[in-house]
Amino acid sequence: MTKCKGCGHSLEHVAPLQVDIRQVFDLPMVRMEVTQHEREVKGCPECHLVQQAEFPFYVTNHVQYEPVITSLILYWNHAQLIPCERVTEMVKALVDHSMSAGTVVNMTRRWLPVLEAAIEEIEAALLVSKTLHVDETSLRVNGKKQWVHVASTAKATRYGLHRSRGKQATDDIGILPRYKGTMVHDAYSVYPMYTEASHALCHAHHLRELRAYTELYGHSWSKEMTKALLEMKQAVENAGGALPEEEVRYWETVYDELLANGRRELDERCRQSKHDGVRNAQNFIQRLEKRKQESLLFLRKKEVPFDNNQAERDLRMVKVKQKISGTFRQEDDAEAFCTIRSVISTLQKHGKPVWESLQKLLSGESLETILHSS
Repeated sequence: MTKCKGCGHSLEHVAPLQVDIRQVFDLPMVRMEVTQHEREVKGCPECHLVQQAEFPFYVTNHVQYEPVITSLILYWNHAQLIPCERVTEMVKALVDHSMSAGTVVNMTRRWLPVLEAAIEEIEAALLVSKTLHVDETSLRVNGKKQWVHVASTAKATRYGLHRSRGKQATDDIGILPRYKGTMVHDAYSVYPMYTEASHALCHAHHLRELRAYTELYGHSWSKEMTKALLEMKQAVENAGGALPEEEVRYWETVYDELLANGRRELDERCRQSKHDGVRNAQNFIQRLEKRKQESLLFLRKKEVPFDNNQAERDLRMVKVKQKISGTFRQEDDAEAFCTIRSVISTLQKHGKPVWESLQKLLSGESLETILHSS
């Protein structure tokens, strides 16, 4: 505004009465940029040795994509779980550059060795943790069921793919045989085979089973056990994470009495020919009696949680991936997904920006440096 709209007088040197501000957010125009790297090859005139300069370590082909665009593709495909075909559509729409779905897959495979180095750092962090959450879920690969096993903490995640659900799988993946802290898990029989570690059972699983006996079959013992477990959980929270030994012994007595009451109730139901849910409930009570120490370890150890929700949350993204993109066609691609998701999940748990962090990893920075940077 340089002139008065009323009389036409110049306003060029008039001080403003006030300054009004409005902000508009937008993106700059994005385009694909090509950088040409050249290196000189020279021969020494004295000794005739032919020598050449070095390209940047990530420049390994005559034509390739650099870490910025590659990390963005990996972020879309593996962090946001966008299928390969839709990733190529996004690249075309944003930068008017054609890219095949095969190129997206090849990007993952090409950079996998860099990300596998980060996996070693993740495994080292898991092995020194006081508690380790473990679980497994199925995944379809080339039309066949395989298994994704997870070992995780609040700060690190390691996924491993295997054709087996059992001990052969956890042995091959290699974390559980070396772990010596406390494993938190469901009642799956494989985990207690690792005797170098102590074990804690997930009460979220127990509460689901107890609710079924209460709501489906009308058992009263299961309602009382549910109430007692939740009261134990509240007592531990009120105490700041662990109970005095005298209080632990009190809850152990309550635990034993409720299981004994449960056995008597189930026996009475059998005498009255009310067999609904009885056999499963008897097996459940037997498991709680046999594995009492694992069930109640959270009362004594501050670092042992009430449930295994950490592992269940970490596995949820595997099911989301399968729901969005369907199955994997090749086992190598499923294994690559597990590797990259391990890194992405660990970055997210540390509050690090995933795309920016992937750029740094692909440019040569270590995961440890990224996780501990401010």
